[in-house]
Amino acid sequence: MRILIVDDEEDFSNSLSEGLKSEGYVVDTALDGKNALHLFNLYPYDLVLLDLNLPDTDGLIICYEFRKIKSKTLICILSARGEVIEKVEGLDQGADDYLSKPIHFDELLARIRALFRRNLNVRTPLVEIGQITIDTNLRLVYVADTEIKLTAKEYHLLEYLTQNVGRYVTPEELILHVWGEDDAMFSNSVRTQISYLRKKLKLTGVVNPTIESAVNKGYTLVVK
Repeated sequence: MRILIVDDEEDFSNSLSEGLKSEGYVVDTALDGKNALHLFNLYPYDLVLLDLNLPDTDGLIICYEFRKIKSKTLICILSARGEVIEKVEGLDQGADDYLSKPIHFDELLARIRALFRRNLNVRTPLVEIGQITIDTNLRLVYVADTEIKLTAKEYHLLEYLTQNVGRYVTPEELILHVWGEDDAMFSNSVRTQISYLRKKLKLTGVVNPTIESAVNKGYTLVVK
């Protein structure tokens, strides 16, 4: 998943970025509203972590602009403004969640997982699709009671395909959401990683769902 951090505290942004990257997320940072809008128009973000106290504008204005540009992108406000009225205003401007600073990293991770589950219309950490069950908290995949041992990259590929059931996802889109451009330069190809994932699912007896591909379209998860 690709995340944009918008916060003018550079040390905080860098620390948060490194923590999220260690969890397997693709992360970009912006220190002001102008750069944030530039990046938001450039890349297909799944989630924005947005501070309200920006040097060139109010974060609520940026939240409103984000929501106009891409209505489905998740937005979580991270702000020292912790009064109830400010939380209400942030949510009314289109934010999906609001977390007051100082934040606790583990709580933020839990909020992020919950937001992504909301996109799947799943309330529990368990996502069932065909024969497999995905624990989005522990990032584990099971068939029956047997764990399918996946690498971090294979897990994120499966998770992203799960979030996009019913449509083809191009290799370029997978690179943007699962690798990020810098990592992709030093990673195996999408085709290779998909091949590994298919083999591991097949070895554990999974025939539903299947990962199908089409020339000039990409990959899709088919649930029978």
